[in-house]
Amino acid sequence: MNELKTQQKIKRYKNGNFEIVTDPVVKEVSFRIFVNYKRLVSIACMPENLQELAIGFLFSEGLLLNMKELISSKMNFDELYIDFQLQIPEDRITSFFETGEKTSGCGSTLSAAISGSCDKFPKIKLDAENILLQMRQFQQDSALFKETGGVHSAGIVIADKLIFSADDIGRHNAVDKVVGMAIQNSVSLQNSYLICSGRISSEIVKKCVRLNIPVIVSQSAATSEAIRLGLKYKVFIIGFARGKRFNLYTGFDEAIF
Repeated sequence: MNELKTQQKIKRYKNGNFEIVTDPVVKEVSFRIFVNYKRLVSIACMPENLQELAIGFLFSEGLLLNMKELISSKMNFDELYIDFQLQIPEDRITSFFETGEKTSGCGSTLSAAISGSCDKFPKIKLDAENILLQMRQFQQDSALFKETGGVHSAGIVIADKLIFSADDIGRHNAVDKVVGMAIQNSVSLQNSYLICSGRISSEIVKKCVRLNIPVIVSQSAATSEAIRLGLKYKVFIIGFARGKRFNLYTGFDEAIF
């Protein structure tokens, strides 16, 4: 964990006085993703789970649809880049740049557009008390947040158990990391739910739509565009999951508790 933070000299004001102390600060790097020898994006992130981040990003942004399209990858840990050789249509990459919008998250990058709609919410059993239990445990798990206060967290819950979790300075990055972990371990996301610490914005919903993740749970709020997309693409969105309460923003009549 030491490589993920650094000690920074600061001047702290406390109880009416200033003092010079050292404080742990989360480490930030610039990580580049290349596709077929061309730079796709540069992502501001933590130097951890970088390959999972890259794979998760390609899938969550719709550039990769299955692992058969990934021919090879080469990771350079010294210069912090990864080069993927993909067998995909060129218009998939073109569409990413043409329709992509700047994300609203920390370490932001592009997020591609989605199209179409969905007819009905999935029939999935939601356990209200277990959702709150998972959130309490999830909030306690990030040692790096407790030390630095500088990261977001994300996790994948399946069958009421937290299977994968990750931290990053960007909430989108944390989501892509746990998605990459699931994909690399051949774990289906269709009956999972995403649990996260940051706000639920439209980009997070788009990622879940592409990945067929039916439920998003956060300790924070949802934006109006996230709710609109959740209604259109039939994703259950749960926010402000704290203590003994949460807000269900979508699928009031369809949710099975």
